[in-house]
Amino acid sequence: MERLPSVVELRAASDAVPADAVVAIDGPAGSGKSTTARALARRLQLVYVDTGAMYRALTRAALEAAADPADEAALCRLLDGADLRLRPGDKEAQVVWNGRDVSQAIRTPAVDAAVSAVSAHGEVRRRMVERQREFARRGGVVMEGRDIGSVVFPLATAKLYLDATLSARAERRWRQQRERGQAAEREAVQRDLAERDRLDSGRAESPLAISPDALVIDTSRLSLEQQIEEAALACRINPWLDARVDWDAARAWRALPAKYRLFYNAVAPVGALVGLRVAGRPAPTVPPGVILASNHISWFDPPLVGSTFRRGPVRTLAKRELFAGPIARAFFRWLDAIPIDRRGYDAAAFAAAGAALAAGQNLLLFPEGTRRRIGEPGPIKGGLGILAQETRAPILPIFVRGTRALAFGGNPQSPLEIRYGPLVRLHALDRLLRDHDRREVTERIGALFLGILRELEARSYAATPESEYERRLRLAQGRRDRRRNPFGETG
Repeated sequence: MERLPSVVELRAASDAVPADAVVAIDGPAGSGKSTTARALARRLQLVYVDTGAMYRALTRAALEAAADPADEAALCRLLDGADLRLRPGDKEAQVVWNGRDVSQAIRTPAVDAAVSAVSAHGEVRRRMVERQREFARRGGVVMEGRDIGSVVFPLATAKLYLDATLSARAERRWRQQRERGQAAEREAVQRDLAERDRLDSGRAESPLAISPDALVIDTSRLSLEQQIEEAALACRINPWLDARVDWDAARAWRALPAKYRLFYNAVAPVGALVGLRVAGRPAPTVPPGVILASNHISWFDPPLVGSTFRRGPVRTLAKRELFAGPIARAFFRWLDAIPIDRRGYDAAAFAAAGAALAAGQNLLLFPEGTRRRIGEPGPIKGGLGILAQETRAPILPIFVRGTRALAFGGNPQSPLEIRYGPLVRLHALDRLLRDHDRREVTERIGALFLGILRELEARSYAATPESEYERRLRLAQGRRDRRRNPFGETG
């Protein structure tokens, strides 16, 4: 497990947050998200994006147009036809809807009462998420809401979850309303917040939840200055840890055992022959003691992903069927593979994997458990979440593209790419295990990783759009897999 920095070390790391950072702040209503986000944006010289104000603007437009907040189609039509912009403001973000400043009009009790219903619609959220991602692509941002870290930006540089007791949040919201000249009673405000919590936490689409990799800050007894200071320090933790990872490729290569050099020297030229490209962070020097988690679309994924590593030893969880026969068994054992029975929980395999990680070795696994259709990552099996809880090892996500259509010299219609994401550290595990059983925490880790895979896929297609050939291949594979197994599993 990585050593977390001390407060003294974080305060000394004044330049630890990069200019293109994405800071995601989640939490319940009244926890101080907006105030903290605005102050952080100024302090870190990033752009503040108030996602809650975006939903409030749509809610206000719906109320003004007498549209039913339960009518998803009507809300989508309103949003699609709107020019929605956010601009910096003195206290709160200035919200402009079709050229009209609605910053004050969206902060009324009527909007408060309807915004949860509006934001619960899946299609509304999908379209809002696309707009929010557009804001982030323009540069470094601080964005706050209720699913920013888990849905909008699963690969955020820093994820903060601000929490506070219901009474503390109600007091803050009551004071805010009084400052705006709105008549309100503390008891009524607290009842409204409790109902808001119930709706936000229980909705089917992107419910309010703590992302497993978030840093949780309880703001109940913090002054505003203390709250902002703690948030600013938390934003520096991941960059501080990343800066101390040894990514040096030459040093990693010199330290490799002989058999790993032999394997890499044999496999790496094959990748070059078929046009393999590595994208993302400088991944070949993966740090030790890390779970290397990749999507899985073809038989060629393990050797091609493995050919991009330059540090050993690396253990691989491989299905037990591959070890049939003495020659195959000897070969995969030589490659340090760990056989796993996929029909249920394999205690011996997980114990071996945990021991390897504890010894500083890396572990490669394919959390989907089997090959999936291209363009459709997931679902994520429980193995990743179980290992993460037991070992507390960081996760290095990997996205594979193009291994279903290999060609010598590279296939211009199906680019071959291994894309690495940043290291994911599950800071909130203790809090989640306190509030939930291990099965639910496992599911949350799986949901986070699925979001990460989809984000890496989106980045890949943004860099090189899906070709018509890839689209046809994806559709044909889907038809073939459905004929083979109508229940949806591929393999």
